[in-house]
Amino acid sequence: MSFEINIKDKSLKFISSLQKSERERLKEAILVLKDEPVPIKYLDIAKIKGEKNTYRIRKGKLRIVYEVIWEQKLILIHRVDFRGDVYK
Repeated sequence: MSFEINIKDKSLKFISSLQKSERERLKEAILVLKDEPVPIKYLDIAKIKGEKNTYRIRKGKLRIVYEVIWEQKLILIHRVDFRGDVYK
């Protein structure tokens, strides 16, 4: 069961501004989502309260906020940012 992953342009720009080591850590987390959209066993994931099918992944100081669209087998990454800025 493989999902397609779409990353918003703003998030891609932020990822490209990071150091290579941080980009690699984010890449690993995002690739895990392809096979398992909510990989609770492998990553620190929490559901965003008040949102439907929206989750966050914690990777050190970085956060990934994404939505799973089950019907289309699509993962839409809304935000990738540092801890204090991602929820603004």
